[in-house]
Amino acid sequence: MPRNRFFYALRPSPLARNLIGVQRDQLGLAESVVENDRLHITLGITEDFARQPYAEMKRLIEIGAQVSAAPVPVRLDRISGGNETIALRPSRRIDALADLGRKLQQGLAHAGLLRGAWDFHPHITLLYRKGRPFTRTIPPIGWDATDFVLIHSMLGEHRHVELGRWPLIDRQGGFGF
Repeated sequence: MPRNRFFYALRPSPLARNLIGVQRDQLGLAESVVENDRLHITLGITEDFARQPYAEMKRLIEIGAQVSAAPVPVRLDRISGGNETIALRPSRRIDALADLGRKLQQGLAHAGLLRGAWDFHPHITLLYRKGRPFTRTIPPIGWDATDFVLIHSMLGEHRHVELGRWPLIDRQGGFGF
């Protein structure tokens, strides 16, 4: 049985995390909520592993260290419910977010580690439940993401362990190296 999953993510700032938690808590009953300390936007994800894959973990850290990108202005203003989850999403494309996701997914694909049939649709999963689909707008919740992380998710334990963190640095003032 798979017990290990790895993904790159943006984590909300503490203020944004608390505001997102308030929105989540106002939604009502759920089968399972995503606690504030696990809220994130997934940028790229691996298949699941039954064992702890040390060589792949090392490669994931190398991929993260190779990515260069500017800070990402995240603005989420839409709550959407599917048949099994409710998520917070942006109503408009965020180019810097799409660019960062693309870079990480290319690195994962090149290493043969990108989850098959996974597409990047920026969102923060708030909770799991059975219900009817819906969409509604909310006042925007945002933060300027200044780093991204590599997370080891221990499946079934509701635990996330941070394996790496890399800064997002605006290099426009540099010499173009």
